[in-house]
Amino acid sequence: MGAIIWSLQNCINSILDVVVIKTGLVINDEYLVELLKEEFPNSYFDRYQESTDLGIRVRSEDFDMYCWKIRKRLGEMENISPLFVQDVEKCLEWMDQGIDYVGCVQQILSLASEQFDPENPQLVDPRPIIEKMIEEDKYPFEVIKQGFDDLIHQQQMSNNITPTEEILWDGGISLEDLFKKEHIPINEDEFIDQKYINFLQANPNELEAMHWRNFERLTAEFFSRQGYEIELGPGTNDGGVDIRVYNKEDKRKPYIIIQCKRHKESNEVKIETVKSFYADVEFEEAGKGLIATTSKIAAGGKKVVSIRKYPLEFAENKEVVEWINRMCKRNV
Repeated sequence: MGAIIWSLQNCINSILDVVVIKTGLVINDEYLVELLKEEFPNSYFDRYQESTDLGIRVRSEDFDMYCWKIRKRLGEMENISPLFVQDVEKCLEWMDQGIDYVGCVQQILSLASEQFDPENPQLVDPRPIIEKMIEEDKYPFEVIKQGFDDLIHQQQMSNNITPTEEILWDGGISLEDLFKKEHIPINEDEFIDQKYINFLQANPNELEAMHWRNFERLTAEFFSRQGYEIELGPGTNDGGVDIRVYNKEDKRKPYIIIQCKRHKESNEVKIETVKSFYADVEFEEAGKGLIATTSKIAAGGKKVVSIRKYPLEFAENKEVVEWINRMCKRNV
């Protein structure tokens, strides 16, 4: 593998360019350096504050690992799997059957290059390639599909930014916004951007630090994905009801009303809050109420619900983390 001599600042800038475009999350170099120092202790990243002009020798495989580790920390990648062939045993089995898997991949690349226009870079449409290869009947469909899957995986793992990726780049979203202010997704059908969900799945400890309004949006998104009709409150002066959840077949009264409490994990939701919210459930004539929190419900609050048979449920930190796990979507 080759190596390049860089200043430390140039190395950081190059990693940042890759990470921001690949993850879609905009971060600054200070945050990136902190992550690199955590992932690679006792490295030259520890000296960033002293001298950004420090000359360093970076091998290509090291640069890839720097990028992969940060992409994983930001939630874009679940596993670091740089191998081109994802199912080696299957490919060996095909070879024993006389099937040329490498030849199949080479033909896919050849047909894709015919479709690609360097003057107008666009995503390659796989359908005509698959149709042509099936018509030729040289390779089984399973082999063709695996070839496409491996090529796509290689592109997703790559830390090279293609012309198509540059053209399709939408500018990303600021990671800082998750913590500092309400972020409204461009897609009107979403309550919170998927990139934030993926980040929180990779960093559940950051849940308590997110902006309280984005926690309401996260909760609304979860119930929306369960097939319910969602009414997200204004965020202030909402009478204690942050979200109303309706069955799509019956919208006369809320099926669930939700109060969200974005607290530090050590800050429990008190019994007084639980009692007060029960009154809201009764007033709204809702089927039940739910208090969703990034912390815990005080023991007294749980006890009063149990004794008085209040139609209240709780989603504490553990349950909210499970929501995020269920909503997480990744390509890599």
